[in-house]
Amino acid sequence: HSAERRQSSSFEETVRNQLERLLNSAQFDASTRSREFLRFVVDEALAGRSDRLNQAALAAAVFGRKGNFDPVLDPIVRVQAGRLRRSLERYYLLTGVSDSIRIELPKGGYAPVFVTAEPNDAAPDVAIRLVSLTRIVPDWPIVAIQPFDVSSSDGEETAERIADELTMELFRYGDVRVLRQREIDRLDLRQQASVRFELRGNLDRQADDAFIGTRLIDRTTGEQLWGDEYHASPRPRRSFRSVEDVARVIAARIGAEHGVIVRRLAAEHGERRTDATDAYSAILRCYRFFFSREPQELIPSVEALERLTTRDPAMSLAWTYLARLYLANHSFELSSVVTPIEKAIATAYEAVMLNPAAARARCVLAAALLVNGDLQAMQDVIEQALRLNPGSLAYREVIGWLTALGGNWDRGMALMRDAMARNPYCMPQVRHGLWAYYLRRGEYQHAYVAALEYRDSRFFWRELMTTSCLGHLGRSHEARASAAELLRLKPDFPSRGRTLISHYIKCEELREQIVEGLSKAGLTLK
Repeated sequence: HSAERRQSSSFEETVRNQLERLLNSAQFDASTRSREFLRFVVDEALAGRSDRLNQAALAAAVFGRKGNFDPVLDPIVRVQAGRLRRSLERYYLLTGVSDSIRIELPKGGYAPVFVTAEPNDAAPDVAIRLVSLTRIVPDWPIVAIQPFDVSSSDGEETAERIADELTMELFRYGDVRVLRQREIDRLDLRQQASVRFELRGNLDRQADDAFIGTRLIDRTTGEQLWGDEYHASPRPRRSFRSVEDVARVIAARIGAEHGVIVRRLAAEHGERRTDATDAYSAILRCYRFFFSREPQELIPSVEALERLTTRDPAMSLAWTYLARLYLANHSFELSSVVTPIEKAIATAYEAVMLNPAAARARCVLAAALLVNGDLQAMQDVIEQALRLNPGSLAYREVIGWLTALGGNWDRGMALMRDAMARNPYCMPQVRHGLWAYYLRRGEYQHAYVAALEYRDSRFFWRELMTTSCLGHLGRSHEARASAAELLRLKPDFPSRGRTLISHYIKCEELREQIVEGLSKAGLTLK
């Protein structure tokens, strides 16, 4: 017993020395309050009181909160814990790599653990684990799909099917990298630490029905970025038809280009310097342009991707986005830099050659061919995209939109409606397709509703769509106001409007119908 006490005392002394080393280090960038937080939780853990470290206790001891503290209304403990975790991670990454012991504050709790080269069984009241505190930042965001919690053993097979489909669908989007837990377990600790996002879920099977809950966690902060619940049932008119459809919708929500992860990373990128040279920074710059729709962002985004494709010519996604930027510049006339449509087509072909199964690359190529008037070639590209990704929701609504604008209206509408029924997070092009479909049928009120739901309010198409509809509906005052906004967004529209419309509207009768609505709104095209 005497030897055990000496060993325990020695371990406690080592931990306290490490604590003082941290607190006195100029490289430990924690605030005064974070340092007080750290000292308190370490003292409590060493005294064997880790189980008492909850939000209420910390709020009272560290932040002076009174007995009526409500963690829901006052998140100070949770926020400060997140800041402390980041400070610890940075210190051990930059300065404390060779320290013999590390102090970690695991997510999901406030009791510290102490990391040593070898477990020490002599200190039973102190948790000891072999883990890595350092978080390296990879060139590409990684999301870990954790095994779903199941309510009974008969749900394990279903949970595995969900995880399999999630993995495949996220791969089809290509905006994030995805790993399963069994793959993560094979990585070294520093590679494991690079996994930024974590998808957790639970599954409850009740006969043929499946109830699925999911949430996305940012591992750097412990913050839940998104969560939702789904019901899959084989019965008609009941939520989703299968658990695979649920997985496809989850993938769209978190991993598509308008998904939670990309939006979070693009926002962070906007807060930092935008001249970073890693691959994903160039992609994020492109995302920011498509989110903001600011024309001044276009050329810097093009230049960043041109540098990336020169440096890494095998990256299909970089060629895909570069082709999209070329296409946007050509078809919307966003800058004084002339981008021939042939350049967009050639760039999109490069993306397809590098990744023939990528639905997005084929959609960009098909859109460029549509703008160029190569309708048969466009349809061939679309058909191949459907064959390569049967059942997938990735860009299914975009495929339908292109099919409809290419002249096959019934099939295009069927694809768009199927995508919308199965995926509430469709790309905005689907509203443009619905608008064109209803307008050509003379269903102007339906067309107007579709135009209002078109999310892109910065480029001219939304105002073009609403102005034409309002003109046909005889709502003169609103039509003229919408026409004035269209001219504000695109001052040269009277002279360039017919050309701009013809980029995507190939049916001459529909083009004249659009122009007629604009004329009724008081906007005459030359």
